[in-house]
Amino acid sequence: MRERALKATQSLMNIKPVLSLLAVIILINGYPAVAGVNETGGRKITVNEGDKVKIQYKVSLLDGTVFKESKPGKPLEFTVGSDEMPHGLDKAVLGMELREKKKITVKSKEAYGLRDEGLVMRFVRSDLPRSFEPEVGKVVKIQNIPGTIVKIDEESVYLDGNHPLASKDVVFDIRIVGIE
Repeated sequence: MRERALKATQSLMNIKPVLSLLAVIILINGYPAVAGVNETGGRKITVNEGDKVKIQYKVSLLDGTVFKESKPGKPLEFTVGSDEMPHGLDKAVLGMELREKKKITVKSKEAYGLRDEGLVMRFVRSDLPRSFEPEVGKVVKIQNIPGTIVKIDEESVYLDGNHPLASKDVVFDIRIVGIE
């Protein structure tokens, strides 16, 4: 009886390293790939317009400077063709397969758009809350308008409502981890 218990314990101890290795692989590779089931009961493995996709991604400038990237296990989810994402990213995922990786360069117009000087707005300091402490480069909402403070003088605060990557070509490094 004692030998049986010892063998059972050893078997369990052999499983623990395998489970640990599996957890490490998932953490390194990010969110496990998942495909939705389509109308015919088969697995959906190719991205089409209207699909909800999950991607691991990195957005960088042409010089390699990383602007933003997803965290392992926390993919970005969006519906393809719904204008939630930059047009160039939407186009890039179309036709991709589950687990496929792609690195594409997208021109500014198809990425975050062209810079619009009309989106740089002036706010009179006396109209702002006394507790508000403006700082150049700070991302804020003033009167419910999001933007980056680009200039401060004694009378005014200037807010740039353009996306920080407006008028910049970007590189999207993406991997499809889910399709529904």
